[in-house]
Amino acid sequence: MDLSFLEQLLGATVEEEEGYRNIWVVAIAWEPHLRPCDLQVIGKARNLADSLGAYVNVLLVGDDASEDLARELIAYGADAAYWGAGYPTGRSLRDFFDKHKPEILLFSDAAGGRKMAPRLAQRLKCALVTHAVDLSINAEERSLVVAAPIYHSAAYRVVECRANPQIATVQAGVFPTPEYDSWRSGDVEEVELVWKPQPPLTPVEPPEYYIPLQKADIIIAGGRGLRDSGWQLVEALAAAVAKRLPHKAIALAGSRGAYDEGWIDAQQMVDLTGHTVAPALYVAVGIRGTFQHFGATEKARCIVAINHNPDAPIFQHADYGIVGEVEEVIPALIEVLES
Repeated sequence: MDLSFLEQLLGATVEEEEGYRNIWVVAIAWEPHLRPCDLQVIGKARNLADSLGAYVNVLLVGDDASEDLARELIAYGADAAYWGAGYPTGRSLRDFFDKHKPEILLFSDAAGGRKMAPRLAQRLKCALVTHAVDLSINAEERSLVVAAPIYHSAAYRVVECRANPQIATVQAGVFPTPEYDSWRSGDVEEVELVWKPQPPLTPVEPPEYYIPLQKADIIIAGGRGLRDSGWQLVEALAAAVAKRLPHKAIALAGSRGAYDEGWIDAQQMVDLTGHTVAPALYVAVGIRGTFQHFGATEKARCIVAINHNPDAPIFQHADYGIVGEVEEVIPALIEVLES
């Protein structure tokens, strides 16, 4: 067990060994306050670090990241907090963690972290376990053991990470928020990363046709294939269908990709790890159609797929398919609905 942190507390001078060490958490400041989901991950990281004899370091990024928020992270359990106001490029984030070599690296499975974690894992050439609901340590191997739900939480898979850095995303709400301790102290440092522009987030009220998926007659769902044209196309199509068929219950939904992009919340995700649906009509826009998505929609009476890729798996299960760019197909459909 690494007891260097105890030696430092006792005043001994400890030389840092090269190699992977300590637990890191990446937190995102979308607004001028800390997100509960990030604090929950920090609290769990604190427990894991204590069992390993390691430190908890946090990298805080986002337009509203500040020194004051970084100091709050110390009070919630971090030993050191690094912060920078902005959204780092994938390459600069990779370089940062290449330098600091985390043994374990944790993200909240929420908007921002869901996108950042897989891209970073790919650049670091290491594995990633997503949607964790429990974390523990195999003390003999110093390996992270992750439990994640499958099949709509009917079962769980347990994965043990064997190569550093060990990266996982953690679902919100599965761990308690740690207590705020104003007496805690730690290092706070501003970092210089390469920042990229981020489109502004504008909160909006849900449209009138927003209803639970289980009660919907018609579901209009979007996937990651909408990246270039924007989520507003799905909203526009749903609004046109609702106007044409006012007696039908219309719901907006999305695939796991849409959830990862932050376009929908967990209540709108159609996936075996999210919600299974059985509407009269299911319109899949820009959805590739993985096994998990097909399993969640197989009870739909009619599936219409719109995708630019004629080889997308969704077409193997759809009753009707339209091959074309969504930014061209959807406006044409809306025009027909409104005529």
